[in-house]
Amino acid sequence: MPVPNVESIWTRPFALLCLAEFLGYAQHFILQPTFPLYITHLGGSPFIVGLVIASFGVTSVISRPIIGYWADRWSVTGVMILGLFTQTFANLICFIPYSGATMLANGVRGIGWSGMNTGGYTLLATAAPADRRGEASGYYGGVQSTATILFPAVALWIIEAPYGGFNAVFLVAMSLVLVGAAAAYLLSGQVPPQRVRSDVEASATWWREIINVFDRHILLAAMLLFTLHLSLPSLSSFVVLYAKQLGIGQFGWYYVVIGITSTLARPLLGRLSDKIGCGRSLLVAFVSRPLRYS
Repeated sequence: MPVPNVESIWTRPFALLCLAEFLGYAQHFILQPTFPLYITHLGGSPFIVGLVIASFGVTSVISRPIIGYWADRWSVTGVMILGLFTQTFANLICFIPYSGATMLANGVRGIGWSGMNTGGYTLLATAAPADRRGEASGYYGGVQSTATILFPAVALWIIEAPYGGFNAVFLVAMSLVLVGAAAAYLLSGQVPPQRVRSDVEASATWWREIINVFDRHILLAAMLLFTLHLSLPSLSSFVVLYAKQLGIGQFGWYYVVIGITSTLARPLLGRLSDKIGCGRSLLVAFVSRPLRYS
């Protein structure tokens, strides 16, 4: 009996996409425990820390419809590259030792984050084989979560190092996202060119497409994603202040353990979702999530 020819997931474009996303997420996770400690080091309160973290989420959400429209009408890889460069510029602002500057930097970083992820997930949807998208999504998410294994811990170790400090963390973050932009640029040569609409066709509907963010087909997915990430700041950013209050040392291993378990689980759960269906997979995920807090 002939063996069916299974299309490989790990093509050159998919590998470059995963590399660019890994470096972008590495930059993100190296800053997650850094910002709360940096703001309190500058004399800010936990409330200011919350505002700095919120600035990232607000700009990321508000900018997505416009960036999504731009990705469809111009270039998906171009939007991804610009998103990575925007995050590089945002890290440069962090060198200004002022809480307001850090809030501005995180807001700008949110726009860049939106561009990077809009381009990345669009490319994932088009690059993965139709019957193995769950598995490809698992590998893609696993690559992203791999950044949580060491980089938050690396940030804490750099801050405490004799020749380290906060500026050294920002410099490392800039380097990571710049290399990610280079990987995205190489990826752009592997992606077929997009169809560009005529000026008349685009100008007639552009404003309607941008403001049409309440499409009923995406509301459920958006609400599920919102509830899933609602508690994320408490587990990724504020937890480092809580550990400092309790006097816990070597807290970087907390991020290492979370990163390892998440990285190992995602590809396996991606295959499981292909077998049992997305609905059942989501049900298992949301039912098991409260166990994380117990």
